[in-house]
Amino acid sequence: GCSMATMTTEAATTADPESVTPVPVPVPITVPYGYWQREASHYPQPVSPLSRTTITTQINRSFRLILEESGSFLEAIDFREIGGWVYNRQVPLGGKDRKAPPPLVMKLALKFVPSLRARLKKNLQAIRADLLWEPVGKWPAWRAEQAAQIAVFRAVGMAALDDQAFMKHFNAVTAFVDQSVERHFRLTPPGLVLAELVFACQELLGWDQRKPFALLTGLSTTSTEPSRRLAELARLAAARPAVRAALDSVDESTAGRLASIDAGFAAAFEAYQKEFGFRTLRYDVADPALIEVPHVTLGLIRDQLRRGYDPAADAKAADELRQRALSEARSALAGRTATERERFERALERAKTYYPIREDNEFYTVSAPLAVQRFTALELGRRLAERSHITVASDVFFLELAEAERALQSEDDFRELVRRRKGERAWVLAHPAPPSYGKDPGPPPDPNVFPAEAATFLRATLWAIENVFASEASQARQADSTRIKGIAASPGSYTGPVRVIMSEEQFDKIEAGDVLVCPITSPVWSVLFPSVGALVTDTGGILSHPAIISREYGIPAVVATGNATALLKDGQVVTVDGAAGTVVAA
Repeated sequence: GCSMATMTTEAATTADPESVTPVPVPVPITVPYGYWQREASHYPQPVSPLSRTTITTQINRSFRLILEESGSFLEAIDFREIGGWVYNRQVPLGGKDRKAPPPLVMKLALKFVPSLRARLKKNLQAIRADLLWEPVGKWPAWRAEQAAQIAVFRAVGMAALDDQAFMKHFNAVTAFVDQSVERHFRLTPPGLVLAELVFACQELLGWDQRKPFALLTGLSTTSTEPSRRLAELARLAAARPAVRAALDSVDESTAGRLASIDAGFAAAFEAYQKEFGFRTLRYDVADPALIEVPHVTLGLIRDQLRRGYDPAADAKAADELRQRALSEARSALAGRTATERERFERALERAKTYYPIREDNEFYTVSAPLAVQRFTALELGRRLAERSHITVASDVFFLELAEAERALQSEDDFRELVRRRKGERAWVLAHPAPPSYGKDPGPPPDPNVFPAEAATFLRATLWAIENVFASEASQARQADSTRIKGIAASPGSYTGPVRVIMSEEQFDKIEAGDVLVCPITSPVWSVLFPSVGALVTDTGGILSHPAIISREYGIPAVVATGNATALLKDGQVVTVDGAAGTVVAA
């Protein structure tokens, strides 16, 4: 039986003959209690039914667990689907949205309300024991375990398994995805050390919150490794005229013809795909893995050749930027007390340790486990289509997890359900989500009423949430397409033609030197970055994946514009100023 590594993906790409254009089916909009903000920084598209369970149960469970263990003054960060779109809510202790009490009342409550006293005690214990940092120490072992388990799953010859053995495998993969999600979220709270560094630089050096990231530039090598290795393939192609000619007119058949064009290059390309292609393009199992769209990767090699991308020069520039920032910081701190200098050095050391893990863990805990789940689901889909339970294998993504698990054992025909779900998706896509539901309860309690350590922890938590998600609700829709404002995420200025990429299906539109304009990027999009001159996104904060990856590649980036994808048009020439946070029509 074929393993995941060799599995063909005809099933995934075959159009469903019965419903090429689904008839829209209205989705009821039931808004749960509380203030909900659209979560477009990870879910710009509606999620598939098969991914729904992971998002609404496993992610929510992980957040509750972590916030409880740390004694945080947030009870949960809950994710829900409302009208088919993903929203989240910061749940305060007790679960009720209330206006924060005045400082004096809050101070008395922390002293005399038993539940708040207990929570504060737990918070201080967690801070003093450095509890949130523990997963960082565990990461090397977790990483090895995740890599080994991914390799084991990839080697399974699924087609040769009988139904019973296959479902056992399917359930093992589901359990692995759940474990991976929990590990991913356990590695989120240590990111508060980035806030510690930002606060230290603000208070001791008078830096704004963007400048400290120069001290970390070039350290997140996992972000840049796929492109560095792609550059090796580009160098190989440069010396082979037949390969260069083939790359000049890449289409969906090019990958299949590579072996007859140049066997050596074809083998090197296959090795690259095996190592770097096994990752989903977004956070949904219904999205293809990079290995399924080889023409996209070949197009990126062509772009690297055209732009003359030099990863060594990029790395050198990043190192120089980091060293300059460090020299500036240390000479400014020379007149400070030993305690203040120590505060800076400790924050820097911890930030340098954590920063690479922010992207590194994403591959091993999110995009590769989801790729394992995707190919396992497609094998289930193949079996269901063979028995006419569904029409084509990729229809499996329109079943919820419990339905998919039941489908193989049942005699039920799921085709009508799949048709309805496709119609629901069509309706959801035609009804864009509002930025929020419910009434904004206003700002959280003033951190200054808490003891110093707890106050810093609360400030850092709020800062991290704001700078990862930069929710749509906090962004004004802009009307002026000649001057768009956003968050300055990566410095530098670049003028070039716009390329609006709404989803991964449009990757092949990108041409060397384009200004990439998109809703958001997931870490897997990093392979695009050597091809583009600048980045503009609708959502995200300075800690979002697109911001981190832009800084690693040294390309100007403006994030959280709100609606740049609606305002800008393909081919329009703009100047992106990543320091000012502006996109100006040339």
